[in-house]
Amino acid sequence: MAALTRRELAARYRGGVLGFFWSLLNPLLLLGVYATVFRLVFAPRSDVRPYALFLFGGVLVWSFVSSGLLDAAETFRANGPLLRKTTVFPEVFPGVAVAARLSHLALALPVLAAAIAFAAWRGSVAPGPALVEFPLVVFLLAVTVWGLALAVSSLSVHFGDVRDLLANLLTLAFFVTPILYPVGSVPERFRPLLRINPFSSFFAAIQETVFFFRPVAPIEWLWMLATASAAVLLGCSVFDRLRESIAEQA
Repeated sequence: MAALTRRELAARYRGGVLGFFWSLLNPLLLLGVYATVFRLVFAPRSDVRPYALFLFGGVLVWSFVSSGLLDAAETFRANGPLLRKTTVFPEVFPGVAVAARLSHLALALPVLAAAIAFAAWRGSVAPGPALVEFPLVVFLLAVTVWGLALAVSSLSVHFGDVRDLLANLLTLAFFVTPILYPVGSVPERFRPLLRINPFSSFFAAIQETVFFFRPVAPIEWLWMLATASAAVLLGCSVFDRLRESIAEQA
């Protein structure tokens, strides 16, 4: 799987002058745009400052989620010849799609760390020990994405509309997931509805750890663990049901 992940990353940047440097440059440009727009054009939220940092952390991780699932939706069609010629287990390919996007996220995290350090130097935030919980939140989120990727990849190779449907669902999910706003800004009567969204707890925990620097509540850890477990069970169930016809359909 590691070799296929390296192959996927190398193929993505083949022929480019900057190569892997784009993994740093893209989030750096994104952060610059947010910082400029919300300083000079739009008035930022009064309850979240610096809003550019708040937004950047959530969008950075959301890019991993959306790109990983969309890549998984195409992985079998993109790797059909390899799948038919080798004895590699087919479930490896959606795993590679997620792992490659997770590598992109890991390469972009130094930009987030630098942004936090700069905001701390200016006195805008006060980093605390809760920051060390962030990697575990990302790990549980990656497990969730992998489980969903198993289902998405096996369904999309049989049904051509799955990727387009997924793209629209992810657009909707972006706005109903606490990325643009903190959970505290959601009216109390609507907060239970956030539980319907499997990503809400993860992004609330990301806000807690890399912006507010507060420990994640135990109930949220249990919810994230349950979500990750359910996603993997769902993904494995769908994948096992369809796996026999994946190679011939790819």
